[in-house]
Amino acid sequence: MATDWGRLDLNLLIPLNALLLERNVTKAADRLVMGQPAMSAVLAKLRRHFNDPLLVRDGRAMVLTPFAESLLQPVQTALVAAREVLSSGRSFTPATDQRTFTLMASDYVADVLVLPALRGLSADAPGVRVTVVSLRAEMVELLRTGWCDVLFWPLQLQTPELLNFPHATLFGDEFVAVADRDNRAVLGPLTAEDLGSTRAVQVSGVAGQRVVSEVRLNEQGVTQPRPLTVDSFTLALQAVAGSDLITLAPRRLVERLGPALGLREVPLAIEPPRLTMAMFWHPRNMLAPAQQWVRERLAEVASRL
Repeated sequence: MATDWGRLDLNLLIPLNALLLERNVTKAADRLVMGQPAMSAVLAKLRRHFNDPLLVRDGRAMVLTPFAESLLQPVQTALVAAREVLSSGRSFTPATDQRTFTLMASDYVADVLVLPALRGLSADAPGVRVTVVSLRAEMVELLRTGWCDVLFWPLQLQTPELLNFPHATLFGDEFVAVADRDNRAVLGPLTAEDLGSTRAVQVSGVAGQRVVSEVRLNEQGVTQPRPLTVDSFTLALQAVAGSDLITLAPRRLVERLGPALGLREVPLAIEPPRLTMAMFWHPRNMLAPAQQWVRERLAEVASRL
């Protein structure tokens, strides 16, 4: 099997990386805005160079060969090193430079982290504009294509595809049970059996996925009666206010919104579900000064949570 990198056209590194990440010729071509025939020709050159098929069919899908899997990290490392060389001498000056960032986050992360991190932005970086958008079903694709600069997602719900992207842990949190302060029918501590029989507001998650709290409860055999389902933790807390329902929500959000809504925490007799929030970004932005600046600003605020 040939592995002489000295004979490889370095212009093929970027399409090689796209093929390794996408595991699909058409998607790799779309990622680089090139035609599918051209990407097929690139794959043929790479197969000849490495004397390995790289991508093989497995049922209806394409998968990487073991050798191709072994190339993932070296190729990423090579591209990062190349970008570092090419970006030498470039800088980002927040006080004078202009830049727009798009951050994708849940209402919870936007409330406890993103918005606090943006306070004072007009004074520190008057030329910087930030767009905060809600999580979407196609979030990984939006991150891949560069439409989104930073994606916030819990590590407990990560996927192999998402872990192909660089990421950093930001903070941890735990879920607490919440009821209206006048709802004396729910006192706690709530056992698994209590949770399985108490009517609750459920958060649906992205594209119908389950949120971390539901996943963890289901692992303990708990399925809550849920007469009402909403698509955010903020709406869930608002729905509980003045009702006989409960919900499970991240503690940091409950502490910020609960008092004004007239909510109280109900003790749990079981281990509370926990989450670890991380931010993900595209490898091409690893060393870009402006991208590093916005990630460092977010990480600095997260360190104080």
